[in-house]
Amino acid sequence: MGLTSAAETAEVKLWAKQYPEVAAEIEAIQMSMESYAQSHAVAPDASVKEKIFAEINSGKAAPVVDMKTKDNGTAKVYPVSSFWKYAAAASIILLLVSLIFNYTLYNKYQTTNDTLQVAQADLKEQKDLMTDISKAMEVMGNMDARPISLVNPDTAKNDAARIYWMKNSGDIFVDPSNLPKLPTSKQYQFWAIIDGKPVNGGIITREVNGRIVHLQQMKTFGNAQAFAISVEDAGPEKPVPTEVKAMGKI
Repeated sequence: MGLTSAAETAEVKLWAKQYPEVAAEIEAIQMSMESYAQSHAVAPDASVKEKIFAEINSGKAAPVVDMKTKDNGTAKVYPVSSFWKYAAAASIILLLVSLIFNYTLYNKYQTTNDTLQVAQADLKEQKDLMTDISKAMEVMGNMDARPISLVNPDTAKNDAARIYWMKNSGDIFVDPSNLPKLPTSKQYQFWAIIDGKPVNGGIITREVNGRIVHLQQMKTFGNAQAFAISVEDAGPEKPVPTEVKAMGKI
């Protein structure tokens, strides 16, 4: 509007380039002013157009208006008070500064909020881990829990997995934390050997969301003679084992 100096105008343009919100606000102000002017515009009477063209077509020379006044020979100039110019400029500058401050504050709020969410997620993960460990310790410390080590046929060592069989209830818990990680196309499946035949005991989940599972409850078997773990193709539970990776007798 011509109310700012060249330096102030350049600074406002620089802000508009650096901060999209400032540019958007300036454009919104311009659109509002244009909309206000259009909504309050008064259309001239239809006869005005006819009079103008009639005057043009008449061929008469337009009268010369003497701008000199009778008293001193010059037209009076009524300047706009500089106070209003500076007040308007100051209002715009304050608005832009406020926008920049709010934008910076919003970014800091977003960063803090993101950090808080990460901290809350980490806290939940730690709580879940402590809950799993607590349940595992409760099972391991149960007087009716009978630990059974499963032998790895490739190494002949009792390092494949450990089973906890509850003698009083027949509940079965498996600790899969020592099982090697499989590709996504494969999965572990648990088996109970009953009367010399393998019976499906469920799919073993080695980890959840990147967190190692320390104890998983499987299907209950009351009269099993042995337990086994096999490697199967990922998908539904298989009716018979394909590749047995560990086995242990009760």
